[in-house]
Amino acid sequence: MKTAITDRSLCGVIFKEIIGKTDVYTYALSLREAGADYIEIDLNALVRVPEPTGAENYIFRVRHAEEYLIANALPFSYVVLPLKFSHLIAKMNLPVILEIKTGDADIPALLKVVSESIDLTKVALLRLVGDFRKSSDKLKSILAKIRMTYAVPFDICPLNTTLGALEASITAYEAGIDSLTLNFGNSSSFTPLEEFLISMATVHKQIISKNYISGICKASVMSSLISEIETLNLKMLMKRYQLSPQRVEVADGQPLGLNPWKGKKYQRRSLIERRLDFMEVEQELSQEIMTQLKKCGVDFFGRDKKDSCLN
Repeated sequence: MKTAITDRSLCGVIFKEIIGKTDVYTYALSLREAGADYIEIDLNALVRVPEPTGAENYIFRVRHAEEYLIANALPFSYVVLPLKFSHLIAKMNLPVILEIKTGDADIPALLKVVSESIDLTKVALLRLVGDFRKSSDKLKSILAKIRMTYAVPFDICPLNTTLGALEASITAYEAGIDSLTLNFGNSSSFTPLEEFLISMATVHKQIISKNYISGICKASVMSSLISEIETLNLKMLMKRYQLSPQRVEVADGQPLGLNPWKGKKYQRRSLIERRLDFMEVEQELSQEIMTQLKKCGVDFFGRDKKDSCLN
């Protein structure tokens, strides 16, 4: 069974003051292109995207009890309820993801306590958030045990408290976990979506999305435009994983290499092109990204500043 991937980078993000709804929506689309099946958002992000239609595969995160009314009013795919809001499960019209922080507790013992107080048959997905400081074999054993014990599907969200979140995410994916929650561009707290995708493709030979590189490029650029928080760029990732241009290719076969524009004079380009230039993305690939972004409705020179920060 396919492991669903959720990106939660639009939860708790510090948005720049001058952004348009199209910009945030385009960022979400880029995450979907990279390989995320669902995009988790909170109220802060919800007011910065066009009204959901149901096709976006949004998951709405409830941060305050009264927000369950908002969740019920819009066509989200799921709603995330932290354990402290478990009393709201019966009030939800949407499939519920119950989120439990594991801390240092023994996971099977913790789930036993939770299952004795909460009817897990009312839960669509049970998310475990923790550091999962276990060997690969031990983590696979724990996951197999709890999946045999409980009928509810499981999601894990590894934390980077010991800088082992990426390894835990890969282990869980290879163990066939039902769902995996990652966070684009954030290596300080969660598994970065882009590192997971590149590592799976290059080291473990499993390509989650054939367009993962172009999706990562777009997300890197859009993230720097909509958020105050800078994210890792492709140049850093390639250096970290010692990737040669021949090992990382996009769907159309164009490799990511050194920037042929470097040191040359060239005509005025848009902000997003200059970002791609800085990231040392090959010219043909950057032009393809530009084309794809424009197909998403992003016009880099002709749009009103009130609608977008891309001008």
